[in-house]
Amino acid sequence: MGIELGLSRIGQLLAHAGSPHEKLKVLHVAGTNGKGSVCTYLSTLLQNKNDPAVKIGKFTSPHLVDVTDSIMINNMPIPKREYEQIKSNLSALNDKHLLQCSEFELLTCIAFSYFHQSSCNWCVLEVGLGGRLDATNIVPGKNKYACGITKIGMDHQSFLGSTLSEIAQEKAGIITKGTKYAVVDGSNDESVLDVVREKCREESCNLKITDSTVNNNIVRTKSWGDVKFSTLPLNGEYQIFNFRVAMNILDHLKQEKEVNLTIDDINERLFNTTWPGRLQTLDFHINKNETVPVLLDGAHNGCAALELEKFIRKQYGEQPLTFVTAVTSGKDLGPLFGPLLRPIDEVITTQFSSVDGMPWIKANEAGSLCEFIKANYTKHAVAETSLINVFQSLKSKQTQDSKRPIVVCGSLYLCGEILRMDEENKHKI
Repeated sequence: MGIELGLSRIGQLLAHAGSPHEKLKVLHVAGTNGKGSVCTYLSTLLQNKNDPAVKIGKFTSPHLVDVTDSIMINNMPIPKREYEQIKSNLSALNDKHLLQCSEFELLTCIAFSYFHQSSCNWCVLEVGLGGRLDATNIVPGKNKYACGITKIGMDHQSFLGSTLSEIAQEKAGIITKGTKYAVVDGSNDESVLDVVREKCREESCNLKITDSTVNNNIVRTKSWGDVKFSTLPLNGEYQIFNFRVAMNILDHLKQEKEVNLTIDDINERLFNTTWPGRLQTLDFHINKNETVPVLLDGAHNGCAALELEKFIRKQYGEQPLTFVTAVTSGKDLGPLFGPLLRPIDEVITTQFSSVDGMPWIKANEAGSLCEFIKANYTKHAVAETSLINVFQSLKSKQTQDSKRPIVVCGSLYLCGEILRMDEENKHKI
Protein backbone atom coordinates (compact mmCIF):
# COMPACT_ATOMS: atom_id res chain seq x y z
CA MET A 1 0.00 0.00 0.00
CA GLY A 2 1.40 3.43 -0.95
CA ILE A 3 0.98 6.81 0.72
CA GLU A 4 -2.68 7.44 1.49
CA LEU A 5 -3.05 10.18 4.08
CA GLY A 6 -5.90 10.09 6.60
CA LEU A 7 -6.72 9.22 10.21
CA SER A 8 -9.67 6.85 9.83
CA ARG A 9 -7.78 3.57 9.46
CA ILE A 10 -5.24 4.18 12.22
CA GLY A 11 -7.99 5.50 14.51
CA GLN A 12 -9.92 2.27 14.16
CA LEU A 13 -6.86 0.08 14.65
CA LEU A 14 -5.81 1.93 17.79
CA ALA A 15 -9.35 1.68 19.19
CA HIS A 16 -9.23 -2.11 18.76
CA ALA A 17 -5.78 -2.09 20.44
CA GLY A 18 -7.00 -0.26 23.56
CA SER A 19 -6.23 3.33 22.45
CA PRO A 20 -2.64 3.54 23.77
CA HIS A 21 -2.17 6.92 22.04
CA GLU A 22 -4.67 8.48 24.46
CA LYS A 23 -2.49 7.56 27.45
CA LEU A 24 0.77 9.25 26.41
CA LYS A 25 2.36 12.63 27.19
CA VAL A 26 3.39 13.84 23.75
CA LEU A 27 5.67 16.47 22.20
CA HIS A 28 4.78 16.64 18.49
CA VAL A 29 7.11 18.06 15.82
CA ALA A 30 6.39 18.88 12.16
CA GLY A 31 8.27 20.73 9.41
CA THR A 32 10.04 20.19 6.10
CA ASN A 33 13.60 20.16 7.43
CA GLY A 34 14.93 19.90 10.98
CA LYS A 35 12.09 18.07 12.69
CA GLY A 36 14.22 14.98 13.34
CA SER A 37 16.95 17.15 14.86
CA VAL A 38 14.43 18.84 17.17
CA CYS A 39 13.12 15.43 18.26
CA THR A 40 16.64 14.26 18.96
CA TYR A 41 17.48 17.37 21.00
CA LEU A 42 14.26 16.96 23.01
CA SER A 43 14.63 13.25 23.69
CA THR A 44 18.30 13.63 24.69
CA LEU A 45 17.82 16.64 26.95
CA LEU A 46 14.84 15.05 28.72
CA GLN A 47 16.78 11.91 29.59
CA ASN A 48 18.26 11.55 33.05
CA LYS A 49 21.06 9.00 33.14
CA ASN A 50 21.13 9.22 36.92
CA ASP A 51 17.53 8.01 37.03
CA PRO A 52 16.95 5.04 34.70
CA ALA A 53 13.27 5.05 35.67
CA VAL A 54 12.84 8.14 33.47
CA LYS A 55 11.88 6.85 30.03
CA ILE A 56 11.77 9.08 26.97
CA GLY A 57 10.20 7.60 23.84
CA LYS A 58 11.11 8.89 20.39
CA PHE A 59 9.40 8.03 17.10
CA THR A 60 11.09 9.25 13.92
CA SER A 61 10.99 8.30 10.26
CA PRO A 62 12.34 7.13 7.95
CA HIS A 63 14.66 4.71 9.73
CA LEU A 64 18.29 4.69 8.66
CA VAL A 65 19.79 1.25 9.33
CA ASP A 66 16.94 -0.90 10.67
CA VAL A 67 13.21 -0.30 10.97
CA THR A 68 13.51 -0.63 14.77
CA ASP A 69 15.62 2.56 14.77
CA SER A 70 12.37 4.49 14.26
CA ILE A 71 11.13 3.55 17.72
CA MET A 72 13.43 4.29 20.64
CA ILE A 73 13.33 4.67 24.40
CA ASN A 74 16.28 6.57 25.87
CA ASN A 75 17.91 6.39 22.43
CA MET A 76 17.85 2.57 22.40
CA PRO A 77 15.86 0.92 19.58
CA ILE A 78 12.90 -1.28 20.39
CA PRO A 79 14.18 -4.89 20.76
CA LYS A 80 13.52 -6.86 17.57
CA ARG A 81 11.57 -9.58 19.36
CA GLU A 82 9.28 -7.04 21.03
CA TYR A 83 8.86 -5.19 17.74
CA GLU A 84 7.84 -8.39 15.94
CA GLN A 85 5.43 -9.41 18.71
CA ILE A 86 3.62 -6.05 18.79
CA LYS A 87 3.55 -5.91 15.00
CA SER A 88 2.08 -9.41 14.81
CA ASN A 89 -0.70 -8.53 17.25
CA LEU A 90 -1.56 -5.29 15.43
CA SER A 91 -1.38 -6.93 11.99
CA ALA A 92 -3.84 -9.57 13.18
CA LEU A 93 -6.27 -6.83 14.28
CA ASN A 94 -5.73 -5.01 11.00
CA ASP A 95 -6.57 -8.15 9.01
CA LYS A 96 -9.48 -9.20 11.24
CA HIS A 97 -11.25 -5.85 10.89
CA LEU A 98 -10.30 -5.35 7.21
CA LEU A 99 -8.80 -1.94 7.99
CA GLN A 100 -6.04 -1.94 5.31
CA CYS A 101 -3.67 0.16 7.39
CA SER A 102 -0.46 1.16 5.63
CA GLU A 103 2.98 0.04 6.81
CA PHE A 104 3.59 3.51 8.26
CA GLU A 105 0.30 3.43 10.13
CA LEU A 106 1.23 0.04 11.57
CA LEU A 107 4.66 1.35 12.53
CA THR A 108 3.06 4.35 14.28
CA CYS A 109 0.74 2.03 16.21
CA ILE A 110 3.69 -0.15 17.22
CA ALA A 111 5.42 2.95 18.60
CA PHE A 112 2.34 4.03 20.60
CA SER A 113 1.82 0.53 21.99
CA TYR A 114 5.48 0.14 22.96
CA PHE A 115 5.65 3.56 24.64
CA HIS A 116 2.46 2.86 26.59
CA GLN A 117 3.56 -0.64 27.66
CA SER A 118 6.91 0.81 28.76
CA SER A 119 5.27 3.62 30.79
CA CYS A 120 7.23 6.37 29.05
CA ASN A 121 7.34 9.71 30.84
CA TRP A 122 7.43 11.62 27.55
CA CYS A 123 6.93 10.63 23.92
CA VAL A 124 8.56 12.76 21.22
CA LEU A 125 6.86 12.24 17.85
CA GLU A 126 8.13 13.30 14.44
CA VAL A 127 5.49 13.76 11.75
CA GLY A 128 5.96 11.38 8.83
CA LEU A 129 4.44 13.46 6.01
CA GLY A 130 2.64 16.78 6.33
CA GLY A 131 0.89 16.96 9.67
CA ARG A 132 -2.87 17.41 9.51
CA LEU A 133 -3.54 13.96 8.05
CA ASP A 134 -0.35 12.24 9.16
CA ALA A 135 -0.80 9.07 11.23
CA THR A 136 0.96 10.63 14.23
CA ASN A 137 -1.75 13.31 14.38
CA ILE A 138 -4.24 10.78 15.73
CA VAL A 139 -2.94 11.77 19.20
CA PRO A 140 -5.58 14.02 20.85
CA GLY A 141 -4.65 17.67 21.31
CA LYS A 142 -5.02 17.38 25.09
CA ASN A 143 -2.18 14.85 25.10
CA LYS A 144 0.13 17.23 23.22
CA TYR A 145 1.97 19.23 25.85
CA ALA A 146 3.67 21.20 23.07
CA CYS A 147 3.98 21.25 19.29
CA GLY A 148 7.07 22.33 17.37
CA ILE A 149 7.17 23.50 13.76
CA THR A 150 10.57 23.73 12.08
CA LYS A 151 11.63 25.22 8.75
CA ILE A 152 8.98 24.79 6.05
CA GLY A 153 9.93 24.63 2.38
CA MET A 154 8.76 23.17 -0.90
CA ASP A 155 8.60 19.38 -0.70
CA HIS A 156 5.99 16.67 -1.32
CA GLN A 157 3.92 19.19 -3.30
CA SER A 158 1.75 16.45 -4.80
CA PHE A 159 0.47 15.68 -1.29
CA LEU A 160 0.73 18.97 0.59
CA GLY A 161 0.15 21.83 -1.85
CA SER A 162 2.01 23.99 -4.36
CA THR A 163 2.73 27.08 -2.20
CA LEU A 164 4.45 27.65 1.13
CA SER A 165 1.12 28.74 2.66
CA GLU A 166 -0.64 25.56 1.56
CA ILE A 167 2.18 23.38 2.87
CA ALA A 168 2.26 25.34 6.12
CA GLN A 169 -1.47 24.74 6.61
CA GLU A 170 -0.84 20.99 6.45
CA LYS A 171 2.13 21.20 8.84
CA ALA A 172 0.30 23.47 11.29
CA GLY A 173 -2.49 20.87 11.36
CA ILE A 174 -0.71 19.19 14.28
CA ILE A 175 -1.99 22.07 16.44
CA THR A 176 -5.37 20.58 17.30
CA LYS A 177 -8.13 21.29 19.82
CA GLY A 178 -6.68 21.02 23.31
CA THR A 179 -3.08 21.81 22.31
CA LYS A 180 -1.98 24.61 24.63
CA TYR A 181 1.46 25.60 23.35
CA ALA A 182 3.32 25.72 20.04
CA VAL A 183 6.76 26.88 18.95
CA VAL A 184 7.62 27.81 15.36
CA ASP A 185 11.04 28.50 13.85
CA GLY A 186 11.13 32.27 13.37
CA SER A 187 13.42 32.02 10.33
CA ASN A 188 10.43 30.78 8.30
CA ASP A 189 8.95 32.87 5.53
CA GLU A 190 6.38 35.39 6.79
CA SER A 191 3.63 33.57 4.87
CA VAL A 192 4.39 30.46 6.94
CA LEU A 193 4.37 32.38 10.21
CA ASP A 194 1.01 33.95 9.30
CA VAL A 195 -0.53 30.51 8.77
CA VAL A 196 0.78 29.25 12.12
CA ARG A 197 -0.43 32.39 13.91
CA GLU A 198 -3.92 31.93 12.48
CA LYS A 199 -4.02 28.23 13.37
CA CYS A 200 -3.04 29.03 16.97
CA ARG A 201 -5.76 31.67 17.15
CA GLU A 202 -8.32 29.14 15.92
CA GLU A 203 -7.30 26.56 18.51
CA SER A 204 -6.66 29.01 21.40
CA CYS A 205 -3.06 27.80 21.50
CA ASN A 206 -0.24 29.97 22.86
CA LEU A 207 2.46 30.55 20.24
CA LYS A 208 6.17 31.26 20.56
CA ILE A 209 8.07 32.43 17.45
CA THR A 210 11.80 31.90 17.93
CA ASP A 211 14.61 34.34 17.16
CA SER A 212 15.29 34.39 13.41
CA THR A 213 18.96 35.43 13.52
CA VAL A 214 22.05 33.25 13.88
CA ASN A 215 23.04 35.58 16.75
CA ASN A 216 26.09 33.72 18.14
CA ASN A 217 24.13 30.64 19.26
CA ILE A 218 22.09 32.63 21.79
CA VAL A 219 18.78 31.13 22.96
CA ARG A 220 16.30 33.40 24.75
CA THR A 221 14.22 31.69 27.45
CA LYS A 222 12.07 32.62 30.44
CA SER A 223 13.44 29.85 32.63
CA TRP A 224 17.17 30.31 32.08
CA GLY A 225 17.41 33.82 30.60
CA ASP A 226 19.55 34.46 27.50
CA VAL A 227 21.87 31.48 27.19
CA LYS A 228 24.83 31.35 24.81
CA PHE A 229 26.05 27.95 23.64
CA SER A 230 29.61 28.03 22.30
CA THR A 231 29.00 25.09 19.99
CA LEU A 232 26.22 22.66 19.16
CA PRO A 233 26.74 18.91 18.75
CA LEU A 234 25.13 18.71 15.29
CA ASN A 235 26.82 20.27 12.26
CA GLY A 236 25.29 23.09 10.23
CA GLU A 237 24.62 26.77 10.83
CA TYR A 238 20.87 26.05 10.69
CA GLN A 239 21.04 23.86 13.81
CA ILE A 240 20.70 26.91 16.05
CA PHE A 241 17.16 27.34 14.68
CA ASN A 242 16.28 23.72 15.42
CA PHE A 243 17.85 23.97 18.86
CA ARG A 244 15.81 27.10 19.67
CA VAL A 245 12.59 25.27 18.84
CA ALA A 246 13.57 22.42 21.18
CA MET A 247 14.74 24.76 23.95
CA ASN A 248 11.56 26.82 23.85
CA ILE A 249 9.48 23.65 24.18
CA LEU A 250 11.55 22.67 27.23
CA ASP A 251 11.26 26.22 28.55
CA HIS A 252 7.47 25.92 28.39
CA LEU A 253 7.55 22.55 30.20
CA LYS A 254 9.77 24.10 32.87
CA GLN A 255 7.39 27.06 33.27
CA GLU A 256 4.47 24.63 33.64
CA LYS A 257 6.46 22.61 36.22
CA GLU A 258 6.29 19.52 33.99
CA VAL A 259 10.09 19.17 34.10
CA ASN A 260 12.76 20.31 36.52
CA LEU A 261 15.64 20.94 34.10
CA THR A 262 18.50 23.22 35.09
CA ILE A 263 20.87 24.89 32.65
CA ASP A 264 23.61 22.62 34.05
CA ASP A 265 21.48 19.59 33.11
CA ILE A 266 21.14 20.92 29.57
CA ASN A 267 24.86 21.63 29.18
CA GLU A 268 25.72 18.20 30.55
CA ARG A 269 23.28 16.30 28.32
CA LEU A 270 23.55 18.36 25.14
CA PHE A 271 26.63 16.69 23.75
CA ASN A 272 25.04 13.26 24.00
CA THR A 273 22.96 14.37 21.00
CA THR A 274 23.65 12.42 17.82
CA TRP A 275 21.66 12.35 14.59
CA PRO A 276 23.25 10.07 11.95
CA GLY A 277 23.05 10.91 8.27
CA ARG A 278 22.89 14.67 8.77
CA LEU A 279 26.20 16.42 7.97
CA GLN A 280 27.91 13.36 9.43
CA THR A 281 31.60 12.72 8.81
CA LEU A 282 32.18 9.00 8.28
CA ASP A 283 35.15 6.80 7.47
CA PHE A 284 33.26 4.34 5.27
CA HIS A 285 34.63 0.81 5.55
CA ILE A 286 35.18 -0.99 2.26
CA ASN A 287 36.43 -3.81 4.44
CA LYS A 288 37.89 -4.16 7.93
CA ASN A 289 41.13 -2.35 7.06
CA GLU A 290 40.26 0.04 4.22
CA THR A 291 38.19 3.18 4.61
CA VAL A 292 37.12 6.17 2.53
CA PRO A 293 36.32 9.48 4.28
CA VAL A 294 32.93 10.95 3.31
CA LEU A 295 30.52 13.66 4.39
CA LEU A 296 27.10 12.03 4.67
CA ASP A 297 23.97 14.17 4.47
CA GLY A 298 20.37 13.24 3.77
CA ALA A 299 19.66 16.49 1.86
CA HIS A 300 16.78 15.59 -0.44
CA ASN A 301 15.02 18.88 -1.19
CA GLY A 302 15.82 22.49 -2.04
CA CYS A 303 15.90 23.80 1.56
CA ALA A 304 18.26 21.07 2.71
CA ALA A 305 20.48 21.50 -0.39
CA LEU A 306 20.95 25.21 0.39
CA GLU A 307 22.07 24.39 3.93
CA LEU A 308 24.40 21.64 2.69
CA GLU A 309 25.89 24.09 0.18
CA LYS A 310 26.64 26.59 2.96
CA PHE A 311 28.35 23.90 5.00
CA ILE A 312 30.52 22.46 2.22
CA ARG A 313 31.68 25.88 1.02
CA LYS A 314 32.67 26.76 4.57
CA GLN A 315 34.31 23.37 5.03
CA TYR A 316 36.01 22.89 1.65
CA GLY A 317 36.10 26.33 0.05
CA GLU A 318 35.92 26.36 -3.75
CA GLN A 319 37.93 23.17 -4.39
CA PRO A 320 36.42 20.52 -6.68
CA LEU A 321 34.25 17.91 -4.95
CA THR A 322 33.04 14.40 -5.72
CA PHE A 323 29.33 13.83 -5.09
CA VAL A 324 27.74 10.40 -4.67
CA THR A 325 24.00 10.68 -5.08
CA ALA A 326 20.77 8.71 -5.34
CA VAL A 327 17.33 10.30 -5.29
CA THR A 328 13.84 8.99 -4.62
CA SER A 329 11.76 8.77 -7.79
CA GLY A 330 9.42 11.73 -8.19
CA LYS A 331 11.62 14.31 -6.46
CA ASP A 332 12.10 17.73 -8.06
CA LEU A 333 15.75 17.53 -9.11
CA GLY A 334 16.42 21.19 -9.95
CA PRO A 335 16.09 22.65 -6.43
CA LEU A 336 18.16 19.75 -5.06
CA PHE A 337 21.15 19.90 -7.42
CA GLY A 338 21.07 23.57 -8.44
CA PRO A 339 22.75 24.91 -5.27
CA LEU A 340 25.28 22.08 -5.05
CA LEU A 341 26.75 21.06 -8.40
CA ARG A 342 29.33 23.03 -10.44
CA PRO A 343 31.08 22.16 -13.73
CA ILE A 344 34.30 21.39 -11.81
CA ASP A 345 32.62 18.76 -9.63
CA GLU A 346 32.47 15.03 -10.27
CA VAL A 347 29.26 13.10 -9.70
CA ILE A 348 28.60 9.39 -9.32
CA THR A 349 24.90 8.55 -9.54
CA THR A 350 23.76 5.33 -7.92
CA GLN A 351 20.66 3.71 -6.43
CA PHE A 352 19.52 2.53 -3.02
CA SER A 353 17.83 -0.82 -2.46
CA SER A 354 14.19 -1.39 -1.53
CA VAL A 355 13.24 0.17 1.81
CA ASP A 356 12.06 -2.17 4.57
CA GLY A 357 8.37 -1.56 5.24
CA MET A 358 7.99 0.95 2.40
CA PRO A 359 7.84 -1.03 -0.86
CA TRP A 360 6.45 1.98 -2.77
CA ILE A 361 9.71 3.93 -2.28
CA LYS A 362 11.88 3.60 -5.40
CA ALA A 363 15.15 5.24 -6.44
CA ASN A 364 15.59 7.12 -9.68
CA GLU A 365 17.38 4.95 -12.23
CA ALA A 366 21.09 5.79 -11.96
CA GLY A 367 21.58 6.16 -15.72
CA SER A 368 18.77 8.65 -16.27
CA LEU A 369 19.84 10.64 -13.19
CA CYS A 370 23.37 10.75 -14.60
CA GLU A 371 22.12 12.07 -17.95
CA PHE A 372 20.09 14.78 -16.21
CA ILE A 373 23.17 15.94 -14.29
CA LYS A 374 25.36 15.88 -17.41
CA ALA A 375 22.83 17.94 -19.33
CA ASN A 376 22.41 20.57 -16.62
CA TYR A 377 25.38 20.79 -14.25
CA THR A 378 28.62 18.95 -15.02
CA LYS A 379 29.95 16.68 -17.75
CA HIS A 380 31.98 14.78 -15.14
CA ALA A 381 29.22 12.33 -14.22
CA VAL A 382 29.03 8.54 -14.32
CA ALA A 383 26.40 6.01 -13.26
CA GLU A 384 27.19 3.01 -11.04
CA THR A 385 24.38 0.98 -9.49
CA SER A 386 26.63 -0.98 -7.10
CA LEU A 387 27.47 1.03 -3.98
CA ILE A 388 30.45 -1.14 -3.10
CA ASN A 389 31.86 -0.53 -6.60
CA VAL A 390 31.35 3.20 -6.05
CA PHE A 391 33.50 3.21 -2.93
CA GLN A 392 36.15 0.87 -4.30
CA SER A 393 36.51 3.24 -7.24
CA LEU A 394 36.76 6.23 -4.93
CA LYS A 395 39.39 4.49 -2.81
CA SER A 396 41.42 3.75 -5.93
CA LYS A 397 41.18 7.38 -7.07
CA GLN A 398 42.28 8.64 -3.69
CA THR A 399 45.50 6.65 -3.90
CA GLN A 400 46.20 7.90 -7.45
CA ASP A 401 45.03 11.53 -7.48
CA SER A 402 44.78 14.38 -5.05
CA LYS A 403 42.10 13.54 -2.49
CA ARG A 404 38.89 15.30 -3.45
CA PRO A 405 36.38 15.60 -0.62
CA ILE A 406 33.47 13.19 -1.10
CA VAL A 407 29.91 14.29 -0.35
CA VAL A 408 27.06 11.78 -0.23
CA CYS A 409 23.58 13.30 -0.53
CA GLY A 410 20.19 13.09 -2.23
CA SER A 411 18.30 10.72 0.05
CA LEU A 412 18.15 9.53 3.64
CA TYR A 413 17.53 6.05 2.20
CA LEU A 414 20.94 6.26 0.51
CA CYS A 415 22.55 7.40 3.77
CA GLY A 416 20.88 4.55 5.63
CA GLU A 417 22.13 1.96 3.18
CA ILE A 418 25.67 3.32 3.41
CA LEU A 419 25.60 3.26 7.22
CA ARG A 420 24.29 -0.32 7.15
CA MET A 421 27.03 -1.37 4.68
CA ASP A 422 29.69 0.36 6.77
CA GLU A 423 28.66 -1.60 9.85
CA GLU A 424 28.72 -4.89 7.92
CA ASN A 425 32.03 -4.12 6.18
CA LYS A 426 33.84 -3.35 9.46
CA HIS A 427 34.03 -7.09 10.04
CA LYS A 428 35.11 -8.09 6.53
CA ILE A 429 38.75 -8.99 5.96
